[in-house]
Amino acid sequence: MRITDLFLKNIGPFKEAKIDFIENNIEKPPVTIITGENGTGKTIVLDAIRGLLFARYDKLERKIVRFYQDFNISANFHKPQILDGKTNYEKTEVSCQKIANGTFFIPDNMSISRVLANIEPNPDWIINYWTSMISNDSFEIKNLVAPKPEIYLRDSLNGIHRNVELTQLVCFFDYLKSSDNVEEKILGEFLFAILKKIFKHSLINGEFKYVERSTLTPIVSQNGFDVPIENLSSGNLYLVQRLVSLLGQMYSVHVLNSGKIEELCKTPGLLLIDEAENHLHPKWQKTFINSILEIFPNLQIIVTTHSPFIVSSVENARIYVCKSMQDHSIIEDMTSEYSNKPIEEILLSPVFNTSTFNIEITTLLSERKNALENGKNQKAEEIKNKLKQLNPEYFSYFDVENLLHNISK
Repeated sequence: MRITDLFLKNIGPFKEAKIDFIENNIEKPPVTIITGENGTGKTIVLDAIRGLLFARYDKLERKIVRFYQDFNISANFHKPQILDGKTNYEKTEVSCQKIANGTFFIPDNMSISRVLANIEPNPDWIINYWTSMISNDSFEIKNLVAPKPEIYLRDSLNGIHRNVELTQLVCFFDYLKSSDNVEEKILGEFLFAILKKIFKHSLINGEFKYVERSTLTPIVSQNGFDVPIENLSSGNLYLVQRLVSLLGQMYSVHVLNSGKIEELCKTPGLLLIDEAENHLHPKWQKTFINSILEIFPNLQIIVTTHSPFIVSSVENARIYVCKSMQDHSIIEDMTSEYSNKPIEEILLSPVFNTSTFNIEITTLLSERKNALENGKNQKAEEIKNKLKQLNPEYFSYFDVENLLHNISK
């Protein structure tokens, strides 16, 4: 699943807004990062996508339409179809100008919605939505529960990730690797290896060890101690729980389509993440998205965040900023200003308005930014040379920028 663009009219704080998520390569879409101050509409963008796909089969948690008589949400989706190992994308336009009871959207094209509601056959793709909420339910299960592949998309956009479902998946994958059926055993061993990789990416000085089968309790080792999974911190659990949910979805796609094991983690999909920085130390914020893509490389990720560490963490990301204009908000494409920039320059930007440098360097960086914005290239060049003299090791990235500019000519 891919979404290439989104148009909003009278949705949330937006009178009109448009986002282009993909310009060229549908198979390898860039990460889209949406930032901005509180109340400017970042989460509304994700809610609009969810509302368009929920349709009449489910509803949003809140009302997002400004004027019921004159609103529009439109998007172009591309549904992947895998044939003979090759992926082709079929374009599907979805638009909505009708709503029922304030929260049920009625789009003109229900094809994707019917798939999500299990009315039409399951596809070759996944979709998932992450909120910052941590589940408070129990991790305990009484018996093994096999996933039901045919309903793997049910509730995939409601943002609810239950602890009990995490335990069920981990225990089931552990069970598969000890099967007497050779094919099941091979699949189980593969899934178990991915589980260990997920835990390695999600824990500091820790790893997934085994499942205590007498109690059906996943055990992890952290800082030299073996502990049940429920003892992990909220940040660790956030990562583990959501990554395992993706693995569970991709397992279902594999079973339903009799796919190749080595292609399981390459299942194409759309992942929406709201407030990505919550529960995560800045160290994890800097590696968060790249860790997801290292395990599941064929996902299109759209993320909202307040964190400059996440904004600066992904190469060639598309960056959009939601800005307040008093009585409404706008969405600006700020990719050229933010993408591939170091954290210090992003911290100086109007969105974050802070810095880790001393006053002299901070002032020079601000003056260089103003010079570039006003076309004073000679002054910008002079300031750049001063910065390189003050901190040649750090500001060596200017030389890389010049090299890339000359190559592109």
